[in-house]
Order: sequence, then structure tokens, then C-alpha cells
Amino acid sequence: MREVVSGVSFLLALLFYGAASALFFLDVARNRTRGPAALDLAGRGSGHTLDAARPSSTAAPPSRLAPLLLGVGALGHATYVTFASFVARVCPVHSVHFMLSVASLLAIAVYLVARRRFRIDALGLLIGPLGLAFLLGTFFLGKPHPEPKLHPTFIAAHVMANLLGIALFLLAGASAALYLVQENRLKHKRHVERMGNLPPLDILDRAVHRFLIAGFPLLTLGIVTGTFWAHRLEMGNTEEVMRAVFGYATWLLIALVLLLRAAAGWRGRRAAYGTIAGLIFAAAVLVIYLVRPAAGLGG
Repeated sequence: MREVVSGVSFLLALLFYGAASALFFLDVARNRTRGPAALDLAGRGSGHTLDAARPSSTAAPPSRLAPLLLGVGALGHATYVTFASFVARVCPVHSVHFMLSVASLLAIAVYLVARRRFRIDALGLLIGPLGLAFLLGTFFLGKPHPEPKLHPTFIAAHVMANLLGIALFLLAGASAALYLVQENRLKHKRHVERMGNLPPLDILDRAVHRFLIAGFPLLTLGIVTGTFWAHRLEMGNTEEVMRAVFGYATWLLIALVLLLRAAAGWRGRRAAYGTIAGLIFAAAVLVIYLVRPAAGLGG
């Protein structure tokens, strides 16, 4: 009976978390309101940047269904954690992933209570996928049998999602770097006669945002599918821990850039710095992947 309740609650939580995360992402993706005055100044090559831009009053209202789905998913998550701890005979206090599940449930509860009062609906972009990732991380714990052989399609989806996501982040990082270069030239009035070599600031800022919007779902898919190997973190392998830390840090930074753009109007220089920081963490993950085979061959 416990196994049945545990399995049903897991599937329901997975379904509702996924749907809520998709709706939260669509809310942020469609919120492309811009400060026309700031963008016009930037596009004409003046010394102004986009950091003063603020969301327009015409921004689309947040989805009412997403928080409801998130709450239902959290109920399923809580039910699953309760029953799974008995089925797997894993004490929640002694498991990192069970503790993270509880932490995510508390975060969801606080978010649902405070979102209207503090107008933090956009935080769902972070809360939903994190709850989904910690749910899956808990699911793959306590398995008595050896790690099963994965289907090639699953591995291909995981690898391709990460590679395509990082490729888009590289494009976003390149656009962000060009934005900072162009802004510096405008600020110090350097090489004004050659300004035509680089796109206007508003074009570069939109390019950064669009590449991030395209890459974020792919990185989220990579994070979610990567939870299959979550049990390795319990073994204390330094390489696995560092890879997970850098991977989650990359996802978190990119999510914050998108979140702050939608909720606080962060654009221009701030978004560029955040994008480059996320790209550095993504590069660290790639370095770990590349160093491991080399270290193995060297041994």
C-alpha cells in the first residue's frame, strides 16, 4: 500500500511541478516590456545605458494557474517524501536529498503565502524547477539494486540538452561581452567614428535576453535528467559534488538574470555581468568533464 501511495504521489507531483514550471517560464518569456526612452537613447549611441530601464505598466499579468499547480505539486511532493522514507527505509535527517526536499517544500509554502503581498510571482521561475529537481533527486535514492543501464535515448537527451543549452549561453555571453565593450566605448567616447562596427546597445541587450530564454529550458532539462545520478552525491565523491555545485550555480545565475529582468527591470550592464558569471560556471562544468577522462588516462 505504501508503495502505491508513494508512486502515485510522485507521479502527481512530477506532473504538476512540470506544468507549473512551464507556466512560470512562459510568464517570464512573454514579459518583454521595455523602457522605450532608455532603449532609444542606447540605440542612438548616447552615453546612456539600459540599467535605468523599468518594466512598463503594460506588462502581462502573471498566470493564476501556475501557483495553484505548484501548490498541488508540493502536496504530492510532501506525501511522496513521507511515504518514500518508510519504503526506502531512509531517515530524512540522514539524507541530503530528503532534507533538500523538505527545504524546497518550505520555500514553496512561504512563496505561496507571500507572493501576492510582496509581488514576487516571478520567483516561481526558480521555485518550480527546484522543487522538481529535488523531487527527482529523492526518487533515485534508496534503490536496493545496482544502477540500471540507461536507455541511449535518455543519455542522448541529457547530453544534448546540456550541450545546446551551453552553446546558447556561449552566444549570450558573447553578446554580453560585446555589450560591455560597446558601452565602455560610448561612455568614454572612444573610437566614435567606428561605432558602426558593433550593434547598438539595445540590439545586444535583446540578443542576450533571447539567447538566455532559449537556453534556460534546455539547461533545466539537463538539470532534471541529471538527478538520475543524484545518489552519487551521497557517496561524497568530490568530482561529482563539484560538478553538481557548478551545474546548479549556472542554472541559478541564469534564472536570476531572467527573474530580475522580469521583476525588477534589470537590463544592460547588470544582465551582462550576470550572464558572463553564469557562463564561467558553465565552463567550469565542462572543464570537470574534460579533466576526468584525462586524469583517468593518466592513471
